[in-house]
This record gives sequence, structure tokens and C-alpha cells, in this order.
Amino acid sequence: MKKILKYTVFSLIAIALAACGDLYETHEKYLKMGEEVYIGLADSLQANGGFKRVELKWKLNADPRIDKCVISWNGSEEPVEVKADRANTFMSKILDIPEGKYIFSVIVKSATGKESLVKTISGESYGDKYQSRLPQRGINTMSATPGGVTIDWAPEEGCVGVKLSYINKDGVRKTMHVEPTDPSTLIEDFVPGGELTLVTLFKPELHAIDEIESLPSSILFPAYFTLSKSEWDNTYHVQYADVNRTGWLIEATTEEQGGEGPINGYATAVLDGNLSTFWHSKWSGGAQPPLPHVLTIDMGQEQSIISVELARRENNKDTKGVMLSISSNK
Repeated sequence: MKKILKYTVFSLIAIALAACGDLYETHEKYLKMGEEVYIGLADSLQANGGFKRVELKWKLNADPRIDKCVISWNGSEEPVEVKADRANTFMSKILDIPEGKYIFSVIVKSATGKESLVKTISGESYGDKYQSRLPQRGINTMSATPGGVTIDWAPEEGCVGVKLSYINKDGVRKTMHVEPTDPSTLIEDFVPGGELTLVTLFKPELHAIDEIESLPSSILFPAYFTLSKSEWDNTYHVQYADVNRTGWLIEATTEEQGGEGPINGYATAVLDGNLSTFWHSKWSGGAQPPLPHVLTIDMGQEQSIISVELARRENNKDTKGVMLSISSNK
């Protein structure tokens, strides 16, 4: 029993000596090198994404030996060197790089080649793929009145604004910016049926250096708006003077001559200013002409007009749609 104990003790001592020997060999090269004093590393490192670029930003350490900062990342062909600028506490560098996710490394160096420890950070460059997935800010309703078109917006997460572009009544292309908090937008100088182009702006991350635009899309302004007769008479018609229709001429591709009386049915009833008279397409004496029916009004001279007021025959709702065309030669 005693012999076994001695052997056990000797074995433990041998193991301990072997362990100490391995530990010494592991650290021997560092002990021979002596104490290493590193250059102060890049502090508060940030990577802010943008459109096909990334901004790296860091605080310059107070170490007086700092001469430059060296930036590298996965996929970089060669590091980018940035000369230390003591006039600024923070330094930055914008890297134009393809769309993708990256790991950036920043090493601070002295003029003699001494280096800091490596500082790393992840960052992302946003490009065409990201842009192609961006939505437009939604529109709940678009309604037109004589005062303009009102767009009621739907909320859109991440949206930081909308750019609107259109040709106004004066033939000039106009651009408007809509804030993300605006619930609605009034466009007063729109052209009915004209094209409205939308581009929605997004910030892909909190400190992104770019607002990235969605691909543009187009919609049409309402081609018309509807008013009641009382609204027109009491609110809008009273703002304008009726054009003098003396000498005006009218032609019709069809009219009812005689079947509705000496005045009614004829195209001239359109211009007499009397809502109790009416024009009617031909219905008597044979086949009725097909739609559309065309009335051509000759005003005799060029005139500026802001509206055309049409009235159906009293208690009649057959007319469903009217298209107005303007020319100087019929």
C-alpha cells in the first residue's frame, strides 16, 4: 500500500513538471519580445450605409504617434489609407463599393510603422436590388374640385418623403416634396387627366448617408370632377361671366327635325340659353344614327373659356358621357 502511494506521488510530480514546461514554451517567444506598446486604436467606429457607398466614421485617438489610418474590407483589392487630420476629432471616409454586406477593418499606424489593434465593424451598401424592392407611398383617395386635386396619403413604414412631378396648367414641369407626416396634399394647378409621377424616399438605416428613391411610377389626375347644380350656380358659376353667344353657329351629325316641335329637336336649341328647349338625335322616319353624335359649335373667333356647362333634357338621363374637343378649324 505504501509503495503504491509513492509511485502515485512521483507520477503527479512528473505531470506537474511537464505541464510547467509546456506553459513556458508557449509564452517563451512573447517573453523574449518584451513589452509591446500599441498605437491608440480607432475609437467609436461607425459604418453608415448609402446608395452604392458606405461612410466609415471614427474618433481619432489622442496618441501623438498616429500618422494614418488604413481601411480594408472583404473583397477589397488593396487597403485605403487616410492621413490623420489633427484639426478634427472625428475622421471619416466614404467608400464607393458595390451593393452588399461587408466587414470593415481599421488599423491606425505611426510614421515608423507601429500599428494599433484592429478595429472591425459591419456595414452595408445599398444598390439597385434594394431600390427595386422599395414601394410607393400608398394613396387612399384622390379627389378633384375646381380648387385642385387633393391626395389623401396612406402611412408607409420607413418613408421619409415623396417627390411629385407633373406638368401644370401653364405647361411648366413642377416638382413638389411631401413630408412623411403630411396626411394630404393639395395640387391646385393640375391638368385634368394629366400624368403625375411619384417617387418615394426611404432611409435604409438610422444613420444612412443617403435617402434612396423608389423607382418612379405614374398615375393620372382625375379627368373631371362632379358638382351639383346648386354648387355650380351658387359657388362657381357666379364667379365668371357668360360668353356672348351672338353669331355662334352649330352643326350636328344628327338632329330631330319636326318630331319634337318647331324648336325642340334642332341643334340650335343647344345655344338659345333656354333650359326648357332641347336638341335631340334623329328618331323619326327610319333608322336611328349610331353613337357617337357630334355637335360642332363655331364661336366665330378665338375666345378664352374656363368651363362648358351642359344640361340634359329635363327629367331625362340618357346622356352618359360627353367628350369635348377644341380646335381653330372645326
